Amino acid sequence: MDRRTLLAFALSMMVFVTYLTYSGEQRARIALEAEQNRLAEEVEAEANRDHATADDASVVADDSRRGMSAVAALDAQASGAVADQPTAQSAQVIPLVSTTIRNTQVVAMISNGPALIESWKLLDFGERLPTGEIPIELVDPEQPVLMTEVGGVAGASFEKARFEVIGQTDREVVQRAQNGAGVLTRTIRLDEEGYGFDLELVFESARRDPVDASFELFWPASTSTRRDFKEMSLLAFGEENGVTRSLVPGVGQPGFLGLGGSDDGIERIEGRSQWMGFDIQYFAGVVIDTADKPRLDVEFEAIEPGESAMAWATLPSMAVGAGGSIDESLRGFLGPKLPSALAVSGQGLEHSVDRGWSWLEPLTRFFEIALDWLYVVIPNYGFAIIVLTILVRIFTAPLMVRQMKSAERMREVQPQLKELQERYKDDKQKQSEEMMKFYREEGVNPLAGCLPLILQFPVLIGLFYALRSSIGLRHAPFVFWIDDLSQPATLFTMPGVDFPVRVLPLIMGASMYVQQKMMPQTSMDPAQVRMMQIMMPGMMLLISYTFPSGLVLYWTVSNLLGIAHQYWIRSQRQQAS
Repeated sequence: MDRRTLLAFALSMMVFVTYLTYSGEQRARIALEAEQNRLAEEVEAEANRDHATADDASVVADDSRRGMSAVAALDAQASGAVADQPTAQSAQVIPLVSTTIRNTQVVAMISNGPALIESWKLLDFGERLPTGEIPIELVDPEQPVLMTEVGGVAGASFEKARFEVIGQTDREVVQRAQNGAGVLTRTIRLDEEGYGFDLELVFESARRDPVDASFELFWPASTSTRRDFKEMSLLAFGEENGVTRSLVPGVGQPGFLGLGGSDDGIERIEGRSQWMGFDIQYFAGVVIDTADKPRLDVEFEAIEPGESAMAWATLPSMAVGAGGSIDESLRGFLGPKLPSALAVSGQGLEHSVDRGWSWLEPLTRFFEIALDWLYVVIPNYGFAIIVLTILVRIFTAPLMVRQMKSAERMREVQPQLKELQERYKDDKQKQSEEMMKFYREEGVNPLAGCLPLILQFPVLIGLFYALRSSIGLRHAPFVFWIDDLSQPATLFTMPGVDFPVRVLPLIMGASMYVQQKMMPQTSMDPAQVRMMQIMMPGMMLLISYTFPSGLVLYWTVSNLLGIAHQYWIRSQRQQAS
């Protein structure tokens, strides 16, 4: 590939990636504005909405695929078109209503439709809107979560049921629904404080023959352009298999290069799970089996491929005699991924925080704790990140010095190497032999700088995940226009084209370019070297343009420190010679 072709290819790639970044920003901005307007209107409206009784809806009832019926039931509940089940006690219509429960951290609205939780607002975590900051809503009102069902018994489906509220307090709601197969009673009880809750299910059989029944739970999730919800995933956890996390748009879809996925749009989680639900970067919602050993059979199923999906958990079936009953007591969590809150809920819920590969988790956790300690001393996460970056540089200085000295030595012998390459340019084998001989005579190892880089790799990745997962960075200001280190920081938007101008990624790209200029390139054509010096910083600039400000700040400071360190070592060698 000649120089002109390489240049054309690089410029084409940069234009293409720039277009994708810009168009993605535009679509996200338009959708976010629509979502923010909708939320603002909802806040201004009355907290308790009136639900009109709707006509009976036609709901798919294929017993061989109860999951698809659950999807239809969730859609019907969201639209208010849930058909009421006739009961032996009364044939009157039960309206769709919501009951409010609360504690010091949570205000929740509990529905009497098939899915329990209609709204779940956190009072101590806000969501920023153009009209101001409001308590963040973790449940989409159009898609209630935590549907409860009885499986394995003919005629026992409650997918169209409306439950009668038979008891309630400030923190508890008890509901009951009945059909020809029996009565399902469910209780949700919010903890006195915190983000956890109890879920109790009781099924009383009305059949005259013994049956095997099981409880099923469904937790749907949809993609969203709201800032906190851009990486919506379904997840499950079991001690044997660890965490399984699937982005909602990819559930049931073929994986990278068409590998993986499934023909029926279902991902079956191997082994038994302890809990299942959804998560986003800083928040999670799960239902937890409190038994000593994991018992949940979990599947992830696409609802609208690429748009919405649900986690489906089935508890072990139990024998129910004629007129007998079964019951289960579960736990739930719907709140922030604060280490203290996750520890209280137990059952390995701390694994809902994405800290990278399992072998990397201790290092990531160490950096999280170090960042929190620094914040106690320096009550600004931006400056805490800078100090942490400096400390990491000091700690890895011995490795860095070895790498930089090797790079400087390679730079010094470049003229001799180029002379050898030119002398034997027509005989590649001889050229390689002479270069190896030269390395031995001069005591130069062209690979000496690689080992320090490899050893630094876990540190860099651990820091990456620590900065990405630290909830303290959410809404944390730094200086000037950088008011949220968990989001990209836009200085201003270009009028007419609505393109965001972000200074930190520009500084990071420039610093990376300087670093590339300072590194010797031994075997590449000079034109290719110059092209790489432009392409690499350019690609990193485009990639980091949508990164959280905290990550870009760390990378920028690390680059600047590296440049200063390399310059100092170069000056020392020049003085010594």
